[in-house]
Amino acid sequence: MQWRKTGTAWVFGDNISNDDGIMSLKFVREQEYRPEVLAHHIFEQIDPTLPSKIKVGDFIVAGRNFGFGNPHVQGFLGLKGAGVSIIAESVLRGPLRTCINAGVPILSPVSGIRGLVESGDELEVDFIEGLIINLTTQKELKTDPIPEIMREIVEAGSGMDFMFRRAGIVNT
Repeated sequence: MQWRKTGTAWVFGDNISNDDGIMSLKFVREQEYRPEVLAHHIFEQIDPTLPSKIKVGDFIVAGRNFGFGNPHVQGFLGLKGAGVSIIAESVLRGPLRTCINAGVPILSPVSGIRGLVESGDELEVDFIEGLIINLTTQKELKTDPIPEIMREIVEAGSGMDFMFRRAGIVNT
């Protein structure tokens, strides 16, 4: 997995909930878990056109309290299926764990990120160094890097795959 990524930023405000923010609760009720299906529905409650605009390699830049609410995995599986990474001012512990266990790269907390980025800006992000460069404005922000254990989980594909790998079990 590449830990230095370039893509377009999609900026959101504070308090984007997991259910009906990232993903409609209907997919929880339908027990849909396929990332490739869920990817076509991320953020459609906020902007129905957004799922068709977001591309693999893009960044979701969020304010405080991203992904709060019920710990349903569908929203984060949708983000994984879309091939995006997250940069957020803050994420509570539960959603952060769900995000990592779903295999989605994330940097949080990143204080001041929304002051650096607007939707449509091109970013270059080095997750290992904790460096965010806005290629559109040439502004930079240094933050804490993604912890090694989180990188290992994301590289494995999910928390479950990470555990299988650690135990020496091949997951088919």
